[in-house]
Amino acid sequence: AVINPSTNQVIDTIQVGGCPYNIIYDPSNGYLYVTNPGSNTVSVIDPTTNTVVATIPIMLTDEPIGITYDPSNGYIYVACAGVTATGYNIVSIIDPKSNTVIGSIQLEPYSAPWGITYDPSNGYLYVTGLDSGTVYVINPNTNTVIATIPVGSSPVTIFYNPGNGYLYVSNLGS
Repeated sequence: AVINPSTNQVIDTIQVGGCPYNIIYDPSNGYLYVTNPGSNTVSVIDPTTNTVVATIPIMLTDEPIGITYDPSNGYIYVACAGVTATGYNIVSIIDPKSNTVIGSIQLEPYSAPWGITYDPSNGYLYVTGLDSGTVYVINPNTNTVIATIPVGSSPVTIFYNPGNGYLYVSNLGS
């Protein structure tokens, strides 16, 4: 739904893939990116026309949930909580110039990546592992996990607060 905040009215609806979950804005191209775990896709929306301009397939059964934009390299990172050959542990990398998946980062098996955020103070990505109770710290320059932080039971969302530089995690199970 598109809402006009000055009138608090829905002014448009945009049909995307199955079960739309999260949305981010890419300032480099002005598009919105929506994760659709029900169809294993990411929808690309042009907000000037409120239309889907591309649909990016994510590997079958990967279930894209969390999404963030990294301004240092211009890529979009998607936390995928679905079953994979290596077990619930993929972060997909999208190049918004071509709207294609260009790689992936593996976390530990059965971690169920859910939420993801970018920390501009150090350039790292932080990914919650729903099933592992862990936040994974990823260096996007090497696409590797450089640290893990145990945070409690079933962490789902994570937010970087630019006001104090801290990360906030909501734990569904604790």
